[in-house]
Amino acid sequence: MASTSAWNAELGIWEGARAAFDKDLELPDPLYIFGYGSLCWKADFAYEHCWVGSIRGWHRRFAQRSTDHRGTPDCPGLVVTLLTDEELAELQPMQAEATSPCFGVCYKVGKRDEAAVLDALDFREKGGYTRAVVEVLSPEGETVRALLYTANPSNPHFYLPAPEEAARIIATAVGPSGANVDYLLNLAAWLERNKLEDAHVEELRRLLPRQGDR
Repeated sequence: MASTSAWNAELGIWEGARAAFDKDLELPDPLYIFGYGSLCWKADFAYEHCWVGSIRGWHRRFAQRSTDHRGTPDCPGLVVTLLTDEELAELQPMQAEATSPCFGVCYKVGKRDEAAVLDALDFREKGGYTRAVVEVLSPEGETVRALLYTANPSNPHFYLPAPEEAARIIATAVGPSGANVDYLLNLAAWLERNKLEDAHVEELRRLLPRQGDR
């Protein structure tokens, strides 16, 4: 049974200000959260420990308009979501790389904090994101089930522009959470600190207009 959240096109948000989710989705127990965007450098919730992990079958893309964090309804920013192999193959057949892992941070949440963390994340990931569960591979080669939030192509704010246009949007948009360009640069810096590569993130950083041209 799906969430009762409904899209308010005029306001550009999910009514109820919550991420959408299937109530029958079995949550991981213990609860792990996999972050691949701003959660890589800014968790803002209680957790017991975290580690860098990877998932396969998903691809990070700047393909979700942001009207409440890194942009406004009048000038939406662009933030990351995850696309499955199948979704990417349909949208960008020449860029589908089914064997490429997507790296992020896996957080283990304590039992007593689970309800509060889920409530906070459902609010944080409003505007088109949906809960999903994936298998995350740890550096030691073990796997855990983890919850992630993804904005799939069917949500009203999904937008996958050409890299040049994406870079222009990111360079100029600003929202309540700050400049869109800082979001991209923070993600790129996190990847660099962990000696990880993401061709999409690096391409957008390379395409950013020079400061005097913005």
